Amino acid sequence: MLTELFVFTSLFSFVLPILAIIIAVVFIVKTVKRFEKRADERLAIERENSNMLQERLKEMDNRLIDIERLLKEVE
Repeated sequence: MLTELFVFTSLFSFVLPILAIIIAVVFIVKTVKRFEKRADERLAIERENSNMLQERLKEMDNRLIDIERLLKEVE
């Protein structure tokens, strides 16, 4: 009985650190994946905003060209 208890405790003391390491690794991997997902979402939003700003800039440039033409015609 005492040897069985000793085997159980030695096995438990061997398995417990391994389980703790595995749990820590899983937690770290999940956390990193979550941060990557958030970064990808932010990047997608920034790209969308950049594209919208580019379109607005092109539109304003076209308007400016039209205004310049009108002013040249008036002269």
